[in-house]
Amino acid sequence: MTEPAFNGRRVRSWCVDAGITLEELAERIHKPFGTLKSWVYNQRAISFEQACEIADVFGKPVDELRGKTSLD
Repeated sequence: MTEPAFNGRRVRSWCVDAGITLEELAERIHKPFGTLKSWVYNQRAISFEQACEIADVFGKPVDELRGKTSLD
């Protein structure tokens, strides 16, 4: 099975840890909530630049958004 290039589960975990919702994250990165949700649930591809924006909100390296994690 191919690993996803973007780990939405990690984003959800970061939101919980930071005490913010996906809606709040969408506001912070200036994207519609529906777009963010489609990335998080792997329904739409995300660009590297967009993944970097998300990682930057949490002060995390973008590499942590790649592939499977121990959360899977």
